[in-house]
Amino acid sequence: MSTSYYPVILYPPLARRFNAYQGREHLKASFQGCVELPNGNGTAKQGVSEKQFFRHLLCTFLENLICQAVEFEIPGSSRRYSADFILYHWFSGLTLDIEIDEPYTGDTGKPHHCIDVDDDKIRNRFFLERNWGVVRFAEVQVVRHPWSCCKAMSTTGCAYAQIIARLTGDDSVFILLQKLADVPLQKQWTKREARLMAKNNYRQSYLPKMGK
Repeated sequence: MSTSYYPVILYPPLARRFNAYQGREHLKASFQGCVELPNGNGTAKQGVSEKQFFRHLLCTFLENLICQAVEFEIPGSSRRYSADFILYHWFSGLTLDIEIDEPYTGDTGKPHHCIDVDDDKIRNRFFLERNWGVVRFAEVQVVRHPWSCCKAMSTTGCAYAQIIARLTGDDSVFILLQKLADVPLQKQWTKREARLMAKNNYRQSYLPKMGK
């Protein structure tokens, strides 16, 4: 198995095909009716790192819509996907599903978001098919480097942020954060590695930095 790292950056098909010279109106018109909207507020338990990172997102992306814990219906299933955060860029119509992945659940130690399990791949495909971009950070990244994570979404982390900047002049986030170091890469984990992390209380090595 090849080594993979966080952040995971996946771009919606419409953004990948877009020609910047077509103009902002064309981009927004392309997304019109092609982006499936959430169906309600989520009921999933909020992760311990999400509240703090939500504040960083709100401070960084001031003129965009940021929502937390919203749900999407899964066709043919009684289950729903709950997004940790969604970001909607007003001027272009681009949308992001932003996720924080922890290696195991805090109460049971059960492995979570493992690279050798297909759950997240299936979930990512669900959003991409509905023309959402997906950005996944490891929990340790948003705890230790929240501003660098925001920078990642404003530049290379949102490869179509280059499109946003060209179309709208919206490079304010990049200008604000450009002097920060890039977010350090974090290796994705297997089930075996996640079990070892749980055994060693790995999450407690960084969660206390948030006052836990």
